[in-house]
Amino acid sequence: MLDWTDRPVAATFDLHGQHVNEAAANAERFLRTQARARPGDVVRLITGRGRQGGAAPVRTRVRTLLRSLREQRVIVRDYVLEESEGSFLVRLQGNAGGKR
Repeated sequence: MLDWTDRPVAATFDLHGQHVNEAAANAERFLRTQARARPGDVVRLITGRGRQGGAAPVRTRVRTLLRSLREQRVIVRDYVLEESEGSFLVRLQGNAGGKR
């Protein structure tokens, strides 16, 4: 059986060029919409890796959002930072989760 991270990505949202607060709000809106439309599917959030030698504030803020949503057991069932470190794969809650 395939690991959930090997499943095809149902939708992708690119947060490049957005300010930290804007990116976090847009990421949450995207995840809520996708959880309703595609319960249990895998989606990708592209955050970028940050500037060379600098931090990646959008990635850090999105990671905090994903952790919070997973701990609340709403919308996000699991997530992983991809190898490129510029995007997250997110497994959405199934029909039983994601309600709010």
